[in-house]
This record gives sequence, structure tokens and C-alpha cells, in this order.
Amino acid sequence: MIGIFIILLLAMLLVIKFCKKTLKIVLSVVIVIVTLYCVILSVDMNRVNSFRNPIFNISWYEETGLIEYKGIGYITIVKYGYTSNDEKKITSIEMYMFNKCIAGTIE
Repeated sequence: MIGIFIILLLAMLLVIKFCKKTLKIVLSVVIVIVTLYCVILSVDMNRVNSFRNPIFNISWYEETGLIEYKGIGYITIVKYGYTSNDEKKITSIEMYMFNKCIAGTIE
């Protein structure tokens, strides 16, 4: 992820130095949007890897013991189990992008 941020920063510097005004504005907006998406994705990946629910997703599908969250371009599946005193406890979290697991944690 750090490599992507460095590439975006270099792209922004090149846009500022070599482009005309209207192109500079358009490319700057595109670079800012891509940067925000990368930040959102990295925050949710960090939360999944540390065994917590994602922030930037909405609850899309719920079933007994399973909640599926849908984000922008990725899906997070949270599986729950129950402890001996009927408390809900996360047993596994998996994050998928393009049908490939990009992050996951199992208890």
C-alpha cells in the first residue's frame, strides 16, 4: 500500500509541474479520489487483519452466524459463533476483491 501512495504522490507532482490548468484540475481530482479509495481500503484491510469489523462497509446480507458487508469494490464476510454464555463472538473474517481473498483472520 505504501508503494501505491508513493506512486500517487509522484503522479500528483508530475501533474502539477507539466500539465495545463484544466488538465491539471481534472487529473488532480482523479488522483485525490484514487488516494481516498486506497486509504479506505487500507483502513478496512487493517481492521480485518486485526480481527475487527470493517468501518467503510454496509451490512448487505445477514444470516444466522454470518454477516456479509459490501464495500466499494470488495466484500467482507464475518462469521460468528456463540460462547457458552450465549455471547456473539467473531470466529473468522475474510475480505474479497475480484473473488480473491485479500485479507482474512481466523480465530
